Amino acid sequence: MEPVDQIIQLVSLSDDLRAYDRKLFPAARDLFLQSWLDADSHVSKVYSERGQIKGYATLRPCQPGYKIGPLFADSADIARALIAAVLDTIPDDHKEHEVFVDMPQPNASAFALADELGLEKVFETARMYSHHQPDIDLDRIFGVTTFELG
Repeated sequence: MEPVDQIIQLVSLSDDLRAYDRKLFPAARDLFLQSWLDADSHVSKVYSERGQIKGYATLRPCQPGYKIGPLFADSADIARALIAAVLDTIPDDHKEHEVFVDMPQPNASAFALADELGLEKVFETARMYSHHQPDIDLDRIFGVTTFELG
């Protein structure tokens, strides 16, 4: 029997997740990623199809609410499903808190999804490079991990 599409709690950094992340971040970041995923206050979910990772997301507390990042997905439908999955983990007494997703401007699908979900633009930033733009697939980045680290 072939595995079904599923969203599951991410409990450890696997080789498959490392490889998936590496396509969407311009440097290896295994130690950081392991710490990010293992943080007590972070909740991470992974989306897989037929045993292949197609996206993952992490929800973490911030002031004054929560942030989702990274939000990496092969499609807007997967990103939407991951958002719903991590939002579902917010405690009932925090359901009214704000939730932020820092989306890269070049990903038109991310901004269309934001419009669909009724998200509002709060601020903008510019990304600058000293040499060249990294070779990453911005169309699969629906939310950066954190502005402080990329």
